[in-house]
Amino acid sequence: MLLLVASCTLSSSQEASLHKALTSYIDAHNNGEVMAYVAYTHPNVVGFFEDQGDSLFREKFELFSTGNGGDYLQDGTLKEIEKKNNQIHVRYVFDSYTEIDYNSIANELGLIAISVDDGESWYFVEEDDYTNEKIFSKDEQLIAL
Repeated sequence: MLLLVASCTLSSSQEASLHKALTSYIDAHNNGEVMAYVAYTHPNVVGFFEDQGDSLFREKFELFSTGNGGDYLQDGTLKEIEKKNNQIHVRYVFDSYTEIDYNSIANELGLIAISVDDGESWYFVEEDDYTNEKIFSKDEQLIAL
């Protein structure tokens, strides 16, 4: 049902572009490919953490394997799409699995896909960063969380 809603809101080329970028972002996250993961993260987030210094930047973007406290994302569900001019924000919720002491713990991770060129290219932001007004002002947040 959610895919039907998305197809009514996004064009087929926007959907294809979003799907390709989202798959690359999730694969980079799950496979520990830090350079690709940072490349698909919204420049506002990258710049904010660069300004915080090397240790905070490294902490934010360091990807651990699930056996070492890292998480694994899967089963993303589209929740909301908002458009304004050439900007599109798409909210997803993913299942985030972490293994601690041989126990698998499941949480949810909210993720916002952002395009500023009418869906040609996409960047990604975790909900906590999206709502941080030092990274995105209220005017820049198309989705109310």
